[in-house]
Amino acid sequence: MQNPVNDVLISVIVPVYNAAAYLERCIDSLLQQEESRFEVIFINDGSSDNSLALLQSYAHYPHFHIIDKTNGGVSSARNQGIRASRGKLLCFLDADDFLPASAFATYVRLMQNNIAMVGGESQHFTPQGEPLDFPANTTDTRQLTASAAINDLLYFNPRHGICDKVFRGDVIRQHQLSFNEEIYNFEDLLFVINYLHLQQDRQVIFTQQVVYHYVESTNSATRSALREKHFSFARSFNGMQAFLSAQHSRCYYHLYLKVTSSYIYKALHSDGFSRAFIDEYISLYRRSFKSYFTSGLMFNPWSLYFALFFVSPRLVSRLRRLAQK
Repeated sequence: MQNPVNDVLISVIVPVYNAAAYLERCIDSLLQQEESRFEVIFINDGSSDNSLALLQSYAHYPHFHIIDKTNGGVSSARNQGIRASRGKLLCFLDADDFLPASAFATYVRLMQNNIAMVGGESQHFTPQGEPLDFPANTTDTRQLTASAAINDLLYFNPRHGICDKVFRGDVIRQHQLSFNEEIYNFEDLLFVINYLHLQQDRQVIFTQQVVYHYVESTNSATRSALREKHFSFARSFNGMQAFLSAQHSRCYYHLYLKVTSSYIYKALHSDGFSRAFIDEYISLYRRSFKSYFTSGLMFNPWSLYFALFFVSPRLVSRLRRLAQK
């Protein structure tokens, strides 16, 4: 692959932690990209398997850069990747996922000077690489203001991750944007909302083209055993408030209530959570519901669920558990 090291259009940041089983598939998808003007920054985040050795076997590619660090978590790895990046555009890839060959070409085609961010579709796969869904994968697009895109991400077409999007590298570096390393849930969305807040004079494009191949894993935060650190989502949402205006309130609180009620439900049916801990988040939920109510309810079934949960979260959670059985 030809890639002049001084002609970096896209910086790709890939945190790597014990991903040896999937790493070669991820790297192969980078080597097969139709757009070749990119650099890849691999951050080995203290892996205990042979991930580092696998990365080093690709070190002869001039546009591949390897950073080896002690384990600090995915946000720490991404932040180090941002600091090392040089590309005009910047995107993120998880080491157990992979990309369609057209991903970077799609980003470059759509990311014009007046565009702050491009978001695309993800296709889901088993760990063995078998597709689990089949998105339309067309070139159709929607173009929104940055402010409207925030509501789109929060409510209308929720996409809370970081890896199906491309950003302007100069904006991220100029404003020293980074991921909060003490938050373990929704830190991606906090980063995106912060970024869009800084780009009110530009537009956002959402395309129906698949730009990311997401591998379903039992090790993700949403599937692993629930722990107190997962409740750091509240810090993400509190942080988002600094970047939102009144026109975002309904969508913001709708998502906040949805997430908070979900984690309260999980905690009520999990071991290891004290009543006082759960009651703290029930109080948070009730305060948020009052704000949602005053901002103007969304007329959908979720709003009824939110109201019932406000009255008796424990009863609603028991009824929900019975219904699922």
